[in-house]
Amino acid sequence: MESITQKEVLFDDQYLTLYYDPSIACIVKEWKQAVPENKFRELIIHLLMKIVQTRTKYKGQVNLVADCRRLGGDTFTQEVINWLNTDVHKLYAMNKITRKAFIASKDITANLSIVNYISTSNAVDGFAMNIFEDIEDAKSWIAA
Repeated sequence: MESITQKEVLFDDQYLTLYYDPSIACIVKEWKQAVPENKFRELIIHLLMKIVQTRTKYKGQVNLVADCRRLGGDTFTQEVINWLNTDVHKLYAMNKITRKAFIASKDITANLSIVNYISTSNAVDGFAMNIFEDIEDAKSWIAA
């Protein structure tokens, strides 16, 4: 079991906690509840800034784990998926992010939208996404 002191909290609010796990060079996004679309976009932009800061601080690659167990079913609308594919993934590529793991939501609709997001987004060269039931499996895949 990893020590809580290993984690560096980067951001925390009512919707999201971001922390850096140096054992796997990864930023983990722990969603706390369903989030309105405008707030989701704002938090993703905030994440992008934290990615740059973390890469600069640790001088290395950073990947992502999105813990979606508490995320609502209407987060990954087609409009949000298009925005992520068009704008956000370019910034992921610029920051050498190669893997993003999702932890499945308890909400079946959310899982379907995550699977839809992954299937329409995995075509980006050098960037792979996958969904897992367990956070430890996701972290193992990120570290591989």
